[in-house]
Amino acid sequence: MRLGGPQGGPLDVLCKSCNSAKGAKLPTPVVAGLAVTLIAGPPCGGKSTYLAGHAQPGDLIVDYDALAVALHLGVASHDQGTLLKPFICEARDAVLDRLMLGNHGIRHAWVLHTGSTRRERDLYRKRYGADVVMVLSPEDVCLRRAMAQRPDAWPSYIRRWFGAYEPDPRDEIVRGYDPEG
Repeated sequence: MRLGGPQGGPLDVLCKSCNSAKGAKLPTPVVAGLAVTLIAGPPCGGKSTYLAGHAQPGDLIVDYDALAVALHLGVASHDQGTLLKPFICEARDAVLDRLMLGNHGIRHAWVLHTGSTRRERDLYRKRYGADVVMVLSPEDVCLRRAMAQRPDAWPSYIRRWFGAYEPDPRDEIVRGYDPEG
């Protein structure tokens, strides 16, 4: 028997959003020996710094910015714009969906995602069995970093993130590092 119906039973062709909605109702997949950690937090909040201090050789890193660079030659890692977003998100989801099939040697997967809402983080908990680490830096620290290191649109992304942020007691909170504070 397969998830969602009997083996050899009728199959439904669904659009991406309907398939995702139907998939969200299925039990969280379990791959023996695999840990998935979602590192969430505001743009310029320290997610990559946290990852650098915790990931081990052989871990799978699923990073939106790295995927953007890989998919579009010549684009800076933080200057993708919106043209590539659907392709980057689908590439990220395809990697994670493949991970859940098992039959690989990956023991730990790390996903970097801003994840400002509970709903976004819950998707990773339900779909991939992820633990969530919220790297929280103060808004003024994130803005200062963005103004020094990122394209002009980034301060608006940071303000939007803080406006949408929904705390969740299930998240492990890590205070972001501020070298100037």
